[in-house]
Amino acid sequence: MEIETANWSEHRELLRAIRQRVFIQEQNVPEELEWDAEDASAVHFIARDGKRPVGCARLLSNGYFGRMAVLPEYRHQSWGTRLLRAVEHHYEKEMRGRILRASVQTQAYGFYHHNGFSPETEFCWDAGIPHVRMSKVLGRSSQGSEQFMPGKDNEVYVLEQPAAAEGILQIASQFAPAAINFCIADLNHPLWSDKTTLSCLNRYLRGARQRSIRILIAREYPGIADHPLLQLQQRMSSRIQLQVHSAVDINLVLMTPAAFIRIERNKVTACMNDRPTVARQMEKFQEWWRSSQPCKEGRRLGL
Repeated sequence: MEIETANWSEHRELLRAIRQRVFIQEQNVPEELEWDAEDASAVHFIARDGKRPVGCARLLSNGYFGRMAVLPEYRHQSWGTRLLRAVEHHYEKEMRGRILRASVQTQAYGFYHHNGFSPETEFCWDAGIPHVRMSKVLGRSSQGSEQFMPGKDNEVYVLEQPAAAEGILQIASQFAPAAINFCIADLNHPLWSDKTTLSCLNRYLRGARQRSIRILIAREYPGIADHPLLQLQQRMSSRIQLQVHSAVDINLVLMTPAAFIRIERNKVTACMNDRPTVARQMEKFQEWWRSSQPCKEGRRLGL
């Protein structure tokens, strides 16, 4: 394993190849958003396995880093951590910086939290992917904050930012709640079709065999089987149960035993540690679940 510093003029093609594969091909980031003028002045980092480039990142003079990418076949082998350590060391020792900042994909929140970064309560869309701002003070031992952690963060958040619903759900699911229950009155809300959110739910279930998801929707309709959430349920039908109950009149996520996320069209209200509220809402959920019906249209998947 080797991490080297690089510059855009000499290593452009190599860096472009990694980012093209990860961001443009895999994550569907538009090319016009991936390439910008800051590449020319940034310090770049290249991770190599022997001679093969397998990852990259860039650091700007103002202390913001990003464009961190690792090829799929090299993930979960500590390459991301090594790249991050190289960025931190360079900024602290070579650029005399103290606070490292980034706008990170919320689906990667757990990685940055584990590495001592703390979030701001500001979510946004970037290239169609939910992001949150995070920062870390270098030169001292620190752990990520308890913000957004189920069972630990007592704050009640009222968020009206774009991507807040997707962002906070993705973050909370990474801290392994015992179970996740959904009440969905409006299946047309963008949250339920967001690709990265569905990927996080998939990852949550695959993290442990005992995890489960239950979904209550208010109604079914012709063509509902084509909905991305229904397609995920069909692919993982042994782990995701879906039923229909006409009384469902709220978009609500219950992460037992303590977290809830209430979703409206332009507002999200959430608390990660409110056991009494979650217990009351779970009583209603269980009552609806007992008298719910299977989703007939959802079973009619096209071949």
